[in-house]
Amino acid sequence: MAPARRRTTALVLAAGLLLVAVVGLAWFLVGDDGPDGGTAAGVSATTAAADGAAGTATTTGPGTTTGEGRSATTSPAAGGSGPGTSGPPAPPAPPCQSVLTNAEASAALGAAVARTESRDGFLLRTCTFWAASGRYLLVQVSRGVAASKEQYDLSRLPADRDVAGIGQAARWTRDTGLLDVLDGGARFQVGLFTAAGTAAGAAEPPPRLEAAAQAVAAHL
Repeated sequence: MAPARRRTTALVLAAGLLLVAVVGLAWFLVGDDGPDGGTAAGVSATTAAADGAAGTATTTGPGTTTGEGRSATTSPAAGGSGPGTSGPPAPPAPPCQSVLTNAEASAALGAAVARTESRDGFLLRTCTFWAASGRYLLVQVSRGVAASKEQYDLSRLPADRDVAGIGQAARWTRDTGLLDVLDGGARFQVGLFTAAGTAAGAAEPPPRLEAAAQAVAAHL
């Protein structure tokens, strides 16, 4: 009887060990999926993080953070010219009377200035000096990166003609009737137009327009 009891005890003990092993193996295969919110086996932590709030991207590089539906970047260099530009902020546009006096504009028009208009665009101030006949003198002063030598060179057209004696560099565009001048950190264009808005279209800029350009260069 004693050997039989020992065999029975051994079988019960073996069965218990086998049951414990099976339960442990099942737990290992299924993974910890309890109420503490852990991840299931085979699902990486990065995948679970990616399934978070909609529109949130994962940060992978230095200097950037992520937000709801958008990413924040480091502050761009101040340039006053929109995205992708760099350099110092564009200086404030000068008033038209600081660009050209009425007497200087009258000399270019060949008539008294009846009225003056100023308009601001993107990195550009436009001053228009009108005669009573409708003829007008246009002065466009570039600002910020638009006044750089790089932009001056990039905007050159094949038919442009260089004009000596005005600023650092000057060129005449016959098709537009504009004399484009670069003078150090300043850049501007001047043109004479009829009441219908047409330019003379001459091969060379009129002497009165050159004189007006020299006056603008002296003021800027």
